[in-house]
Amino acid sequence: MAAARSHSTQRHPPGARARLALGIASLALVAVPPQAAALPSASPARAAKPAVPNRGPVGRDGGFGFWQSGTRSCSRNLAGFPQSNCQQVQLDQQMEGLLTVRFIAPGAQKDSLNQLIVVGLLQPNSQPLLCHQGRCQPAGPLTTVVSTVSERSFDGRGLAQGLPKTWLANGSCRFEASHVRCEAAAPDGQRWQANANF
Repeated sequence: MAAARSHSTQRHPPGARARLALGIASLALVAVPPQAAALPSASPARAAKPAVPNRGPVGRDGGFGFWQSGTRSCSRNLAGFPQSNCQQVQLDQQMEGLLTVRFIAPGAQKDSLNQLIVVGLLQPNSQPLLCHQGRCQPAGPLTTVVSTVSERSFDGRGLAQGLPKTWLANGSCRFEASHVRCEAAAPDGQRWQANANF
């Protein structure tokens, strides 16, 4: 019996990793930079792409912070809804090996916004963001394996509207210099697809 129990435990590490990913995702949800709350009034064409100095205190994991950009085209769906336009994309690197991709769009009310948040683990041969003093720049193409998907809304003052909705999910995100694409599905059948061109 003990041997069977030990064997069962060894066969289910993905579940343990999924629970860990969900906990990490909850940290990512509260680590939204203040800039995100002010996005309704920001023009996508004027969104900053912060430069990263060639020299600085960058650790082997690339450092921590975020990169944000307006888009030439952007679409994503929320759970149970068809595709709709988004305006900005944010890459957030708060833990080594973990990347959060946010697709940000205006909400239904004036100056409100909503976010589709896709959290994933960086895959081999994918370079982490290079960050300096909280501002980051992509170092090259990267791919993540999705662990969770969340949806979050903010009112015109930047205050969260209700609790975020979060799902364990499977899928992938691929980021390149001019494009990002994410696809994910939850066990309950919810599906998400998001694309943006810069």
